[in-house]
Amino acid sequence: MKSLTCQEVLDQLADYLDDSAHAELVGAVDRHIGSCRHCRVEVDSLRLTVMFYRREERIELPPALAAKLKLALDRAYHDHGCRDEGVSEV
Repeated sequence: MKSLTCQEVLDQLADYLDDSAHAELVGAVDRHIGSCRHCRVEVDSLRLTVMFYRREERIELPPALAAKLKLALDRAYHDHGCRDEGVSEV
């Protein structure tokens, strides 16, 4: 497989992180993230997000962090024109 660009890596992250990913794709992405710090951070972040999502236990955020996160999400929803009134629970 040819060398992947950053955009191609990002476009194929879901397939790459799938347990049934083709060895060719895994090899190409691994080669790219071996030399591209930005994409390596993206891959690691998504991998950790998936791992946390699959956990059965609930993770409680410290109240100050939960408030900051709610404020940031409310602003993001507002900035993108979402009609929702924001996040009711973090």
